Amino acid sequence: MSTQMPADPKTRNRFYLLIIFALFVVPLALAWLLVDKWRPGGTVNHGELLDPPRQVSPLQLHRPTGGDVDGAFWRGRWTLVYLGTPCDERCRQGLYNIRQVRLALGKDMQRAQTLFIMTGAPDAALLPWLKQEHPNLTAGVAEKQTLDFFIQAFPGDAAVPGEWIYLVDPLGNLFMRYRLSADPVANKGILTDLQRVLTYSTLG
Repeated sequence: MSTQMPADPKTRNRFYLLIIFALFVVPLALAWLLVDKWRPGGTVNHGELLDPPRQVSPLQLHRPTGGDVDGAFWRGRWTLVYLGTPCDERCRQGLYNIRQVRLALGKDMQRAQTLFIMTGAPDAALLPWLKQEHPNLTAGVAEKQTLDFFIQAFPGDAAVPGEWIYLVDPLGNLFMRYRLSADPVANKGILTDLQRVLTYSTLG
């Protein structure tokens, strides 16, 4: 079926203008309607996304050797966080996981850092072990407010310390967590997500 053109020249010119107007306006209107309402089906995160992200820089952490981990620590690099203690085998698995993920970043390794948040004062044997096994790890003892922040940050049941690895962006926003696992496939998921954000982000 063909569209019959108006016979009158003025009407025909208006008809053409309407078509040109529609060609510009309709795509813009569709884009506006779809923004924040549609996501590509192929986008898959391996962790649990926190929406909206939450700022961590006001939180208080005290270095076990003296001094504080201040808010500036969170700025400029992607931070892999493990929350635990006493540091049993599960805790050591968590620290191993975040170390290996960072090392696996290769040339982008300096864009990431690792943090161990302790839920209490370390015993005498822990600090020498950390220095030997994790020389690039930052450790801090958390106040109750900091512990509560991570435990309650994600919706649903309160998180159990020692069960999760957290990811914080270079602006100091907590935005993802992963359940601790000794399974190399699960840890590959953390690495894949972090490599993706490093590829597409100019931060850190």
